[in-house]
Amino acid sequence: MEKLFIGVDIGGTNVASGLVDEEGNLLQRDKRPILADVSQKTSLRQIVDGIRAVAEKEGISLKEIDGIGIGSPGPLDPFQGVAFSPVNLPTWGTVPLKRIMEEELSVPVTVDNDANVVAVGERWKGAGREVDDFLCVTLGTGIGGGAICGGRLLHGFNGNAVEIGHITVDFNGPRCGCGNYGCLELYASANAMARRTRQRIEREKPESLLTEVEQITSRTVFEAAQRGDKFALEMFQETGFFLGVGLVTAINLLNVEMVALTGGLANAGDLIFEPVRRTILERGFPGVKEKVRVIPTELGEDAALLGSAKIAIDGGVFI
Repeated sequence: MEKLFIGVDIGGTNVASGLVDEEGNLLQRDKRPILADVSQKTSLRQIVDGIRAVAEKEGISLKEIDGIGIGSPGPLDPFQGVAFSPVNLPTWGTVPLKRIMEEELSVPVTVDNDANVVAVGERWKGAGREVDDFLCVTLGTGIGGGAICGGRLLHGFNGNAVEIGHITVDFNGPRCGCGNYGCLELYASANAMARRTRQRIEREKPESLLTEVEQITSRTVFEAAQRGDKFALEMFQETGFFLGVGLVTAINLLNVEMVALTGGLANAGDLIFEPVRRTILERGFPGVKEKVRVIPTELGEDAALLGSAKIAIDGGVFI
């Protein structure tokens, strides 16, 4: 009998669930608000309801599900399945996610970092399916990373490896929420680009289509760049440079042959990829930099669903 699994992607505003078979076919989907700012109990209920919904859409019961994999924002302990006060889930505190979900659903549950499950999904069915040394970087509100090294997901001693957003790119830079200074995500995330754009416009008063300073987002910078706005184009060049600097460090440490970018900024295409690739070629290690491919991911939102299901299929982080 075919085995079925459910993959879950917990975000700051929505939770998505998907029913997946062992071959990686995504059979059903559900997406709903997580209501993260209401209460821990309410948001956990939304996760449970989404899981139940994908089984019901397929006309099966949870008794027919062989495992559930959950991609959760960090920091977390994937070995015990515990999340520790995720920034985008302010009501959570410390949540023994694995234990709670297993008690509620009576199905084996595995938990891993949300950036890790994206990397696993892309390695399984997406951009990294033909390589064993692969880095996946998520460019959103912050910057997350997951790495496949020698065909295995890299965890580190307590499950928090590849926090690429917290590589230092400016030791004299501003303090990050993590406690470090000058972290990459303060310079190259979508929020960082919008913030730096607002600051430069207020300071330099450049000619630009971006006149409503308080309304500037990474999206509005992208739209202005598409219309040929020189200042917006410069902001993409600058952001791509910072991202490239961080990636050079990651490539030197991990010796990956491919870097796949996903998230909002990655959707800008060559506006971000061109300066990233150029910076890697300018600053990377000889014999490595020429061979590393920097590409977009292929699976979009499905990567996290497939990746979280895959960790359940494989039996969790120890496999």
